[in-house]
Amino acid sequence: MPSQATTSCNQLALEAMLVEYEAVYRLAEFRLGALDRRIPLIGGVLTGFLSAIPMLPGVSQVLGLLAIPVSLIWLVRTTVTHAQSFEDAIRAIEVIEMRINDELGDQILSFQSTHPSRGRSVGGRTGSETVSALVIFSCLLLGMSLWMGTGIKAEFRWFNSAYSVFVACISVALIRPVWRWRKYRYQARQSRQGET
Repeated sequence: MPSQATTSCNQLALEAMLVEYEAVYRLAEFRLGALDRRIPLIGGVLTGFLSAIPMLPGVSQVLGLLAIPVSLIWLVRTTVTHAQSFEDAIRAIEVIEMRINDELGDQILSFQSTHPSRGRSVGGRTGSETVSALVIFSCLLLGMSLWMGTGIKAEFRWFNSAYSVFVACISVALIRPVWRWRKYRYQARQSRQGET
């Protein structure tokens, strides 16, 4: 029969796990909201800015055409970071669910640990769909930027060909974070109980 002190410690450990569970769920909700809002909000701003470029004076057109692809690097990297953080949160929830279930000796919590999309994509279905939509959006925006950039009559004759090289370099820079996202795997932190 377990002592009262052991029962009290187990209860404290369970309460601590539940507090962590709630905190990580709030973090997952934040990351999910950030993923859901990114493409419509920032995509709309970038598309609107790109469509206004032909109305700008010459040098401003060049600066705008340079700013759009560079801003895509920021958008892709931060979106991938949100998707990875969302993956971390849902995997941490899964680990906590299993710890609580082990503590209670029953399958009490099971949403993340038995979710159908578990382990299929980084950041679940939402992360996968958001990053996929972002890749398509980035390709379209880079294509439109390239079309506009090679068609403008810049003050510098070399701009049109240099802009093509610039867009190609940006494209390569966008591939790396998406490739790393596809290979990303959550690493649960190790217990420090055995350390002295």
